[in-house]
Amino acid sequence: MAQSTTDKRVISVYGVAEKTTQTTIYRTDVTLTLENSYYGDSPYNSLDELLAKYYEKVAELNIDKSKFTVDELSYVSSGYRKDGTVLRFETNNKAEILKLTGIRMAQVMPAYIQIKTETPDADMKKLMALALENAREKAEMLAAISGEEIGEICSIVSSDYNASTYWQSSNTDSEYVTLEVVFTLK
Repeated sequence: MAQSTTDKRVISVYGVAEKTTQTTIYRTDVTLTLENSYYGDSPYNSLDELLAKYYEKVAELNIDKSKFTVDELSYVSSGYRKDGTVLRFETNNKAEILKLTGIRMAQVMPAYIQIKTETPDADMKKLMALALENAREKAEMLAAISGEEIGEICSIVSSDYNASTYWQSSNTDSEYVTLEVVFTLK
């Protein structure tokens, strides 16, 4: 706070622009375990047998099993005492992730779906310019209401630029680029 304190009179606003061109990647973890099943008897007696049956179901749905990676640490840290594994699956095809998580088998538990969005740099530059324009419009409106005029930009803060690097819960809401912009008052 002390660093951003200034002797100048300022106005601070948020500018936003909706992300419309982005790629979405979906991810889920599927736990296969020989622990007692919540949905009935435990029909599989070995992890190899369970994996073979699971991959058979996956093949019936025309899903490429080479897209799975084994996450050894997730299973070990899950607290299960019997043999098992966690399979991580990623795709950019929403229908495919929904088919996969729809598999219903004893001793198989899909986790929640996470998403990661990626916006190309060229599009991000355009979105930031639109968000800055939006901030300027808001600042001009607020300044006019108070009988003032805005001057130059003092600072711009964005926390959105690297947001695509994080996995997050599935969300159907729009995503936005948000800038906090501080203008001086004339």
